[in-house]
This record gives sequence, structure tokens and C-alpha cells, in this order.
Amino acid sequence: MRTVIVFMLLSIFSGCKTKQEPISFMLLEKHSGKSTIGYGDNGYKYIYREVYLISNRPKTGIKDKLDKQSYDLEFNFFKKNNKICLLEDDITYSAMYFYDKTTCTEHFIENSEDATGFSQTYISDCKGDIEYSFFYKRDINDPNMWIMDDVLWGKRYQDTIYCNTNRKKIKLPDMPN
Repeated sequence: MRTVIVFMLLSIFSGCKTKQEPISFMLLEKHSGKSTIGYGDNGYKYIYREVYLISNRPKTGIKDKLDKQSYDLEFNFFKKNNKICLLEDDITYSAMYFYDKTTCTEHFIENSEDATGFSQTYISDCKGDIEYSFFYKRDINDPNMWIMDDVLWGKRYQDTIYCNTNRKKIKLPDMPN
């Protein structure tokens, strides 16, 4: 009899497990594209940026600290999906930003940032939701080389992306106004 009760309890508890939804990345189109970042000796400087919301990212319990598991997840996504080697020659910077998908960041799926009036809204106002960003600068001497120089976990971190010299360049979308 005890065996039957134990078996029934195990069946009930194992049936109550909830499945983890798959991790997904959503591009915020209203916050992504080519835009002016400044003016230099040779004219305007441009950046190509992409902003992603992450749904169902595993929670580590570490709040407001760099988290290696999340970093690796986002860096692997960046490595597989960046468009650096496709960028036009006039683009000097490339960045990919990641935010947790929350009620604060969901606002920006349909809405652009608003810098006017009393109701100014910026995605950076969702302070607790930003994860990581990968910011690369085109090398001045070699336009086929992109360099990231950052500090992670108290240590200097550098990464270089080399693009094929015969790479095909495409016109990527401009940032919406």
C-alpha cells in the first residue's frame, strides 16, 4: 500500500513540473539601424546598432552584477548574428545591446524613444533591465578589422573581428526617426 501511495505522489509531483520556455531574442526595429554618432575630420561618423529584448533568460539570482552565464549566452548570440562584416565603409562603430524583456522594455517594441515634452522616455530608463552591449570600432588603418576593448569582471577584455577583404557589403536599414 505504501508503495502505491509513494508512486501516486511521485506521479503527481512529476506532472506538476513546469517547462522552461525557450530563450528568445526580439529585435527592436525602432531602435536599430544606421545613425549618425558625431562629426569627425572626414565628415559624419555613423554607427550601426541593434537592440534586442531577451525573453525567458535563465535567472541566476545575481542582481546588478556581471553574470558569466548571461554574458556567454549574449556573446554567442552576437557572434552568430552580428552584421559587422556586411557594413558599409562609412560606418565607424557597431553595437549590439541586450535588455531583459519586461513591462518597461516592452513599451519600446511599438514606441520609439521620445526626447520631447514632459513625457520623455528612453530605453535606458529601464535601468535594471539592461544586460550587456558589444561595442566595436572599425580600425583606422585596416577597415576590415573591428576591435572591442572593454573591462569585464575587473579585467581588460579585447576581441577582434577580421572581415574578408572581398566581403559583400549591403545597405542596412537606417534608424527610424
